[in-house]
Amino acid sequence: MAVKDARRHFPGLEGIRGIACVAVVVNHVAVYTGVINSSLFGAQGKGMIGAIIDRSEVSMPIFFVVSAALLFRPYVLAMLEDSKSPATSPYLWRRALRILPAYWLMTPVALVLLNGSTITGPWPVLRPLLFLQVYQPDALASGMEQTWSLPTEVAFYLLLPVFALLVGRFARKATTVGRRAWRLQVPLVALVVIGLGYTVYTHLPSEGPYPTQFLWLPEYVEFLAVGMIVAVLSVRAELEPSRAGLYTLAMRWPAACWGVALVAFALSLTSIAGPNSVDYPGVSGALVTAILYLICSGFLVAPLTVPDGDSRLVRVVVTNPVSLFLGRISYGIFLWHLIFLDGYYKWSHTRYGTGNFWLVLPLPLFGAIAVATISYYALELPAMRLRPRLGKAPADLSTPVPLTTPEPALSAEPAADRPGVYTGRAAGS
Repeated sequence: MAVKDARRHFPGLEGIRGIACVAVVVNHVAVYTGVINSSLFGAQGKGMIGAIIDRSEVSMPIFFVVSAALLFRPYVLAMLEDSKSPATSPYLWRRALRILPAYWLMTPVALVLLNGSTITGPWPVLRPLLFLQVYQPDALASGMEQTWSLPTEVAFYLLLPVFALLVGRFARKATTVGRRAWRLQVPLVALVVIGLGYTVYTHLPSEGPYPTQFLWLPEYVEFLAVGMIVAVLSVRAELEPSRAGLYTLAMRWPAACWGVALVAFALSLTSIAGPNSVDYPGVSGALVTAILYLICSGFLVAPLTVPDGDSRLVRVVVTNPVSLFLGRISYGIFLWHLIFLDGYYKWSHTRYGTGNFWLVLPLPLFGAIAVATISYYALELPAMRLRPRLGKAPADLSTPVPLTTPEPALSAEPAADRPGVYTGRAAGS
């Protein structure tokens, strides 16, 4: 059975990026102003509201799930239909055009404005431009510490065609769509287990807080694997709607799916996931929270990948004009908001962990939205229009922005002058 449109448009995935991106900014402002508990900043937090905003870091898994679901879907379609897989060169060309122009504009601005005293040669400049900032301790520059996620995304982009080739050979040995789908999910479930095992390793007491390897791809591969599982279920439902299995829940009752996500999020607020704090968690807190985030992000995103889905709930919550616009410019918001936030704390000489949340929030939120809008229409969109020069250009939403929940910068001062290094996810994640 041939799918009429291999590059389906999923507006809900763009909308959810917009909502999650705002949550990222709110989370970081809450950390900087002391709303979220942090021993590093000497902040006690603001009770339940602080805990809820702290757990909004689940936006990071959501972005990983969205990215993996969209990028893996064309490969899944080819595997299940036993057709030719997407060409690698056009795929990499499109990825480069999507992430490099805006990032290469933001990086020198952040380095000059907030890190001038640390630039003593070419390496501090080349390192972030080449996505190598997470492979060296204390190498995340002020105002762009959230870019820890980009090397992870780039590693995923580079490995995806190889992974798809390997699992495709295994899946294509089956003779039916259903059996191929089951074969695809075997290595993906294995990746989930590997990711969770790596999370245990990076949170062992012997590794110390925020080890360098905490920012590497294996720490987040479980979320990418869940996104790829969602892609398999979505394509299977499109080819054989009557055999969608658990995915039927997303097709018929998206509210029920989101209810499961809400329960998982609520559980992350309890003691089973460890304390609600930005402090680096122990093994149990990190593992439990990672599992809850897997459930939350997977069940939240799945209803947004339903083929020809037209749920009123989805339209109201995530495909309204505001969410769609924010999703469209979300990459720019991701890139620029910490420059505004870090800049404010540096130039106002305000101590981290203090400040009025409502007075600080407008600057990074609306400042980043303004710059992101200009960046999107003046730079990112023209760059994406070059995609047909190397292979067929995909529909807009088949090329997701590599936006993941970044963590706030510790300080606008050089790493050597900081009281600690805060580069990873918040507590229990």
